[in-house]
Amino acid sequence: MEAMSAEDVVEILATLRRIGGEPTGIEAKCAAGGLPRSVRETLCAFANTDGGTILLGVDERSGFGLVELDDPVALRDGLVQMSRDDITPPLRISAEIVEVEGHRLVVAQIPPMPADQCPAYVTAQGIAAGSYLRGGDGDRRMTQAEITMVMAARIQPLYDREPVEGTSTDHLDDEAVRRTLRRVRSGFPKLAQSDDATVLYRLGITAEASTGSPLTLAGLLTYGQFPQQFFPQLMVSVVAHSPERSSGTRFLDNQTIRGSLPEMIETTLFMLRRNLAVRAVISDRGGRVDEVEYPLEAVREAVVNALMHRDYSPVTRGTQVQIELFGDRLVVRSPGGLYGGVLVDELGEEGISSSRNAVLASLLADTYLPSSNELVAGNRSSGIPAMLDVARRRGLPRPSFRSSITSFVVTMNRSELLGPEVHRWIAGLNAQLPTPAHRIALAMLREGYLTNAMLRQWGVDRITAGQVLRDLVDQELAVKEGGRRYAQYVLDPKTSVRSTGRGCDNPLPGVEEALRNKGGATTSELVELTGLSRTTVLKRLRLLTETGAVVTTGAMRSPRRRYQWVEPDTKQKSSTPTGGL
Repeated sequence: MEAMSAEDVVEILATLRRIGGEPTGIEAKCAAGGLPRSVRETLCAFANTDGGTILLGVDERSGFGLVELDDPVALRDGLVQMSRDDITPPLRISAEIVEVEGHRLVVAQIPPMPADQCPAYVTAQGIAAGSYLRGGDGDRRMTQAEITMVMAARIQPLYDREPVEGTSTDHLDDEAVRRTLRRVRSGFPKLAQSDDATVLYRLGITAEASTGSPLTLAGLLTYGQFPQQFFPQLMVSVVAHSPERSSGTRFLDNQTIRGSLPEMIETTLFMLRRNLAVRAVISDRGGRVDEVEYPLEAVREAVVNALMHRDYSPVTRGTQVQIELFGDRLVVRSPGGLYGGVLVDELGEEGISSSRNAVLASLLADTYLPSSNELVAGNRSSGIPAMLDVARRRGLPRPSFRSSITSFVVTMNRSELLGPEVHRWIAGLNAQLPTPAHRIALAMLREGYLTNAMLRQWGVDRITAGQVLRDLVDQELAVKEGGRRYAQYVLDPKTSVRSTGRGCDNPLPGVEEALRNKGGATTSELVELTGLSRTTVLKRLRLLTETGAVVTTGAMRSPRRRYQWVEPDTKQKSSTPTGGL
């Protein structure tokens, strides 16, 4: 792991002081009296999430001022020893002493734990009580369900191969199966010479090579006449929200979709299509072209991925795939996070792929949609690259991907990446933006967070991407979260003031729009809805609360504390102090 330089630490300290809090990937500890035992929980939390950086010798209570450490060498060695002796499995961290501002700090970088070794836990507390995750600005214990899901992901899941008791080939859709058998037999001579029972078994549709065999979960989901007879919640929920909350109409469309996976995919796409607006676009040749506001190709890939790669373990079989269409975005949420050690920032890169449900993915690659000769999935790891490619070609924002242990969320935004509204917002920042890459980066930051890899996916080379991000940080337009290896960037909360010049009358989209759509939400819900860091969400909530655009209910430090949007003509002062969020 590359050592962190003094310049890196100076940059982190500047970020901490500017935003007045700790980003998700950074933990600052005073450590003037020695190594805090609570560091054990933070080590585990970083290892079980996305990695992170620990700074010893930084006092948050004094505005992240530096303190004098009695013995930095002993602290460094103690931290390394703690990571090895107090954590199971032992962590391999990088720790060094860095001198900045006349003080010696201990800086440690904790890499994410490989998926096949998670969860890391505090040995003395045991796996049930000592497993932690990093959540916003602190550490929290993993739930038993989360531990179960992480443990299951240590090896290739086989849930899609499990026999479903009470099923048989009588529960199959004969026409769908025949179409697949004709396809595979035409391409594989050995299968062409085998009887149906043998082919069904070899494909993974049945659990045994006999006529009375039960179906596998993959076989039932792909070709079953009605899989929900056995698994009622393995379905798709689609909701099209009214774009105007004041209209009195909560939903424009609300449907629970059942059937086999190909049937659910086709019905879901049909429902979404009838709720999507069409806009006229002038082509390069001067002609008018009608385009659906969300590219159907990208929408289809998101829906297929959600059903094909979701977690089908027993603990999640009561959870459905959820699709929500808002006025400004489309959200596809599926149970279970990324599988196989793939990181969110790597999605879309060449050679990056992992299939949780190997049999299911193979079947869907040879299965037709019910009303066409089009295959459900190509099984070539092309889903997310296809979404990114469509967005680039259409000039739309990059779809955002968020992964946790329990869910994977894809969000597509309706507006153009560099549309007129975005150009006006960028112009209002009065920033020095010498290249198109600077404007692309700002537009992407406006939609959520940004990394070097994400900017490269939009055609910017690595060196230029790094320089652009540094420029935005230097101009106090962006905030860097995490160390060198795990860095991501979010908009500096001050950009809302800088862009409008009128405080928070017109803050950046995201938090405000999420509150307008939902009416009210907790901090955790807003982090989930916007994709922003907890620190950024809290900063924006503070600005909104101070201007009366939001009122609060609930105890000051309670995770259930809610923020309620107030329409302009009914704004009132918060019922609780604005200082603590």
